[in-house]
Amino acid sequence: MRTSYVLGICLFLLLPGFLLGQEKQPQQGSQPAQTTTTPASPHQLVITPEQKALKNPVKFTDESAEKGKKLFATQCAMCHGQTGNGKGELAEVMHVSPPDFTNPETLAKRTDGEIFTIINTGSGAMPGEEKRLKVNQAWDLVNFLRTLEGKTPAKSDGKEGGTPK
Repeated sequence: MRTSYVLGICLFLLLPGFLLGQEKQPQQGSQPAQTTTTPASPHQLVITPEQKALKNPVKFTDESAEKGKKLFATQCAMCHGQTGNGKGELAEVMHVSPPDFTNPETLAKRTDGEIFTIINTGSGAMPGEEKRLKVNQAWDLVNFLRTLEGKTPAKSDGKEGGTPK
């Protein structure tokens, strides 16, 4: 008899919680409220005057730009798009809006130092590449991005092999 008394009290105490939980469930046939996700701003990074003033030690040549293009294809295109237009497959999935580098105005006001800093440090949804790329590789990416905005690199003289690491 004592067991049934304890069981009755437990059920009595659990019943209100069960009923409250049922009230919060959506009714059958009703649809949950739609939520919208706004794309994240591409860069909230604060760039110091020293970073902005960094000069690219890698010559802006077709060789360097080609190296940067290969890196871009394997490391950046998934978000920034194969052509640099900001429409990569991963960007859509992550609900981010990378900049369109094919628009000349996108990088026109950015120094090489700013672009280099963004590549290395990352910003917002973009991870920094400092631990994954050598210094000269990041500068090659800067040079490639300059070609996307319409600048033409110099012909390689074959002496670029000694770029910084």
